[in-house]
Amino acid sequence: MNAVFAHIHYRWPASSRITQPPTLRILASSRVPAAERQPGSPLPPQIVSSFLAKLSIRIANWLAAQPLARQSAIGAWFGRKILWSSRMRERLESNLAIAKLSDRVPLRLVAESMGQLAIETIALWRTPDRIALARVRSVEGWDDVLAQRKASRGIIFLSSHLSTFEIASLYIGSQMPMTAMFRPPRLAWAEPMMRVGRDRMQIKSVPADVSGVRAMLKALRRGEPIGVLPDQVPSSGEGVWAPFFGRPAYTMTLVQKLARTTEAAVVMIACKRLADGRGYALRFEVLPAFSSAAEVAAAELNAAVERAIEYAPTQYLWSYNRFKVPPASNTSTPATIVLDR
Repeated sequence: MNAVFAHIHYRWPASSRITQPPTLRILASSRVPAAERQPGSPLPPQIVSSFLAKLSIRIANWLAAQPLARQSAIGAWFGRKILWSSRMRERLESNLAIAKLSDRVPLRLVAESMGQLAIETIALWRTPDRIALARVRSVEGWDDVLAQRKASRGIIFLSSHLSTFEIASLYIGSQMPMTAMFRPPRLAWAEPMMRVGRDRMQIKSVPADVSGVRAMLKALRRGEPIGVLPDQVPSSGEGVWAPFFGRPAYTMTLVQKLARTTEAAVVMIACKRLADGRGYALRFEVLPAFSSAAEVAAAELNAAVERAIEYAPTQYLWSYNRFKVPPASNTSTPATIVLDR
């Protein structure tokens, strides 16, 4: 989502009835004593960070109070502004062309969905559980998940950057415990709000590092579910090359290793944003066992991600640079494996 936030700037409407903007109120509560300030010196970093954290919570609270249809409209408006960036437009066009979706996936809808993903996710972090769960209008394949759970198997839930995908985590967390791996935001001041918004009900978030992997392995061995984003580019040495929409992409091997080590079931999630702010539809697909060959297993994983994207192709985060090359990775022999579809 960092690519989305980079192109979104908040501006208070001219017609706002707020008598004193939150910016001024927060600054007033974060003033540095005059005796501690040097003439012409900038505000200390901790004061700036505190101000931004408080401001982000105010904005998120306001968004959460709006109907979902209004959140979507605001997000779509911001999303259209993303196309003002020629660099972003070129990336979207390039990724859609690689996926051979340019003819049936309008660029404007893709941009609008990027804005909706950002705004709806920020609002979701501050939305009460009962209201958030009521927005899940339909669920497909959940009985298959419960069957795996009944068999006392651990479950690896996979969710790509499709639509407002964090609503799926809340749905799962409302019915069973889940340890989910997330990369911390680049902006440190945003992490507290994100963590509070994600660690709800029976969900526990862990960092995308060695400690997080250990926590997920322990959860699986207890027979509990975990959650992973399978379309993130792994660090060098932690993946293999496999086709993604016909082009080699550096693909994680973590999911396949965890599944093989713990005999956990693997479930791909697809999320779709319904029109007119009516809510979301979720689809759960229990995947067959991965191949023992790393490159083939990675290709199978990417194929499952592709099927999820086909559920709502305009709502995938096409701005994500899925085809980037990690530093020091082996680029000389990318995989050329093609799966039978």
